[in-house]
Amino acid sequence: MTRSADKHRRVLSHLRRNEWNEAHAIVMGMRDKLAFRIHGLLHRIEGDLDNARYWYDRASVPFRKSKSAASEIEEIAALLERRTPITRRRASSATRTGIRRSRRRRSGSRRSRA
Repeated sequence: MTRSADKHRRVLSHLRRNEWNEAHAIVMGMRDKLAFRIHGLLHRIEGDLDNARYWYDRASVPFRKSKSAASEIEEIAALLERRTPITRRRASSATRTGIRRSRRRRSGSRRSRA
């Protein structure tokens, strides 16, 4: 699991407990589209719709006032869960054998010493 996924989960946990300030403090330091969407949701909940539109735009997600905050939180959680298994597979396959692969050297990248 990636560190950003952990942060997203923490933010969602705060959102579910109506801890807006805690969620906002975490998401302000994040720079990915899912975090931008969460940031927009926070501003929508606060009633700052212009700022919310800005963050939804950065997330490339349509701004919809009609959707409930609770349903959007669950939608974001589902997106995050769909992403996580891929990350877990990558991490576990790299450490499964206990052998790290070294980078391949490009041929001709070093001069041979005679």
